[in-house]
Order: sequence, then structure tokens, then C-alpha cells
Amino acid sequence: MILFIVVLLRGSTPEEATDNVVNYQIPKLQELMKNQEINVDNIDVFCEKGVFGLDETRRILEAGKAAGLALNFHGDELHPMKAAEVYRFASCSS
Repeated sequence: MILFIVVLLRGSTPEEATDNVVNYQIPKLQELMKNQEINVDNIDVFCEKGVFGLDETRRILEAGKAAGLALNFHGDELHPMKAAEVYRFASCSS
């Protein structure tokens, strides 16, 4: 199953959107998965200027990993931000 969640709503900052993903959306996914209402395997983060920055990306990836999700990642596609370091850290952290 592919699940798309749009998190950057008009008027919200990347920090607010990150808080929403980490504190609401991921726990809700876990609840739905536990109840076998959906099956989600991966979390995918777009790390770019104007979307999610390095800190926000790290928080989302770590929360997704803690929820048992595999990590997908898009970064440095439009602007060099050294985003691969965040992915490497998050994917290797316990």
C-alpha cells in the first residue's frame, strides 16, 4: 500500500509540520497498522530548502525508524545541503 501524507500545509512552518508528523501522523499510522487497517512499510522525506531542513528530516527519519518503518529519502536534488549525512546518521542510529 502506498500512503501519501501532505504535511506542509499553507501557513505552517517546517518545524510545525515536523511536529505534526512526529507527534500525530506517525503514532496514528502505528495505531492503524496495529489494528491491521493499513500496511505501511516506508517513510519518505524530502529534504530541501523550503520543504524539510536537516533537523526536521533527521527527526522524521528517526521517528519513522523507531516506528519500524524503512527509510526512503530525497535530498540535495535541488540545493546542496549535505542531506546525505542526515540520512546516514538516522539510518545507522539505534
